Amino acid sequence: MIDFRSPDLSDEKWIKEKISQIDFPTCEYSFGNIYSYTAIMDIGVAKCYGCLVTRCTFRDGFVEYCFPAGNGDTVNALREIIDDGIENGIPFGIFGMNKNDAELLSKHYSDCFDIHYERDMCDYIYLSDDLINLKGKKYQPKRNHISFFEKNFNWRYEKISAENIPECVEMAEKWLELSQHEDKESLIQEFEIIRRAFDFYDALGFKGGLLRVDGRVVAFTMGEAVSDDVFCVHFEKAYSDIRGAYPMINRQFVMNELSEYKYINREDDTGSENLRKAKLSYYPAILADKYEATYINEDYSE
Repeated sequence: MIDFRSPDLSDEKWIKEKISQIDFPTCEYSFGNIYSYTAIMDIGVAKCYGCLVTRCTFRDGFVEYCFPAGNGDTVNALREIIDDGIENGIPFGIFGMNKNDAELLSKHYSDCFDIHYERDMCDYIYLSDDLINLKGKKYQPKRNHISFFEKNFNWRYEKISAENIPECVEMAEKWLELSQHEDKESLIQEFEIIRRAFDFYDALGFKGGLLRVDGRVVAFTMGEAVSDDVFCVHFEKAYSDIRGAYPMINRQFVMNELSEYKYINREDDTGSENLRKAKLSYYPAILADKYEATYINEDYSE
């Protein structure tokens, strides 16, 4: 079996080294996400045939392994994943695959898995210049909302720091209380992840920004670099009754903190119709395809 253990801050260096060997890492491949999500699930990391392997055990008992990352022996790492899943005797799958990953899995272990395209998990990736400048007719609605915000509120932007993190946590908790979303449990879990991310904000190398209106925090966002060219935004919250708060924090954060990065990955839409509409309205430069695989058969061979 693979020697999985809970991720520790001391694992950051080698995990980031493996992630850096991926051509275009998506949101699954970020140390900050791996570490923060331990707030709601059992996550194990391990070195396996020169690859990073991550195992996530959900509260319902289902297990998912992230596709092996790094310039190691991927085929044998996948074989170890299958053996680990079988030995544990629980349902499992593999996630975080791009098209090439899915093809490799199909080539070597097609009899073991049901492999399928997962639109809900595709990452939305934007050019930072587009998010800063919002040029052209297609971005006119965004510019209108931002103009309204600038003209009608006494606002200021701040970089997130140890001093204002408690206010961001308080705002996230208030946002949760006000939310009318039907899946409250998922929002509670998200809040737990956000709180853990803030608890280890500096240690994880996160960057973030917030907006104040009349001195009160009304929006915040944060994330981390996953490569020299790509910054991944993990969380963004704003009060929905303050017109322009969402597009304003989006633009201000990229403008003030992220202009050095070519791409901004704003992660997936989880299948939410409203979130998908919002993310498409920013016209992504890349929609990073994702594939998932569910284990179906114990009879496998190379």
